[in-house]
Amino acid sequence: MRNYIFICFIATFLTACTQNSGSDKTNIKSEQKIRKQATAIAGNFVKDKLKDPAKNVTNTGLIIYSEGDTKCLVDPSYIIVGEIDDDDNKDALVSIFTFYGQRLPVKEHLILLNKNGKLTISKELAGEMKFLSISDRTIFIETSHMAPDSPFADCQVCKEVRKYKYVAGDTVRIK
Repeated sequence: MRNYIFICFIATFLTACTQNSGSDKTNIKSEQKIRKQATAIAGNFVKDKLKDPAKNVTNTGLIIYSEGDTKCLVDPSYIIVGEIDDDDNKDALVSIFTFYGQRLPVKEHLILLNKNGKLTISKELAGEMKFLSISDRTIFIETSHMAPDSPFADCQVCKEVRKYKYVAGDTVRIK
């Protein structure tokens, strides 16, 4: 009898600890909606850059826009969602990789701010950087000390993580 009560207690405890609250499900749906909006905005950004691009979606979800020997790639799984500006709305960071023939890709990054449920491009950045995360309204970016065509561009010792805040419409580096 004691074993039965102990097992019931453990089962109840485990069940209570593993249940998701309704707010978790709402946050997931909200984040999915933001990712979908961010993907559409990135697509429109590319379409404005290219004249009449063909769109191809790979089986991994990578979206490729191509026109001649120019290809632009948007990876929806690489979109980072979090709070960037002063309001409580979730914003997004999107990276677009543009290939011109056989040259190294040009990396463009969009900061998308959520105003009343609608994302808009607030800032465009270009350069060799990788968005890592958003935490406490701080954007974490990985950059390299080496040029992108250097053989050491990808070495871990040459990389640095920088922190940026979004202040008054601009990204400001913080130390």
